[in-house]
Amino acid sequence: MVVKKRAAAIAALCMLLLLMLSRPSRQQLSDHSCDCYRKCYLECKNAFPMLCKVVCGGSCNDNKDPVVACMVACCTDSVCGLPPAPSVCAPDCIHACNKTWGGHGPSKEP
Repeated sequence: MVVKKRAAAIAALCMLLLLMLSRPSRQQLSDHSCDCYRKCYLECKNAFPMLCKVVCGGSCNDNKDPVVACMVACCTDSVCGLPPAPSVCAPDCIHACNKTWGGHGPSKEP
């Protein structure tokens, strides 16, 4: 009986956690980063809309950590008040951040 109650409590906690994690993020960048992001995004959105968050998020950051800045952009619905871009928090976006900005900056494609 105790085991069933404990399992139910754990299941309820997991569901609550999933609901909280699935809510849209409203994290914002600094004013300087937002100015850079807006300019970059407006130039990028017509050519590479799926990659704009990766390119602009990683290149427009104050903390000099492009991988983290890119991942924040991927997991934020609307960055700096701009309309939401595709691939919000998608594994492909996170993978692209690591591939593009991991190590020592943009990777060189063969």
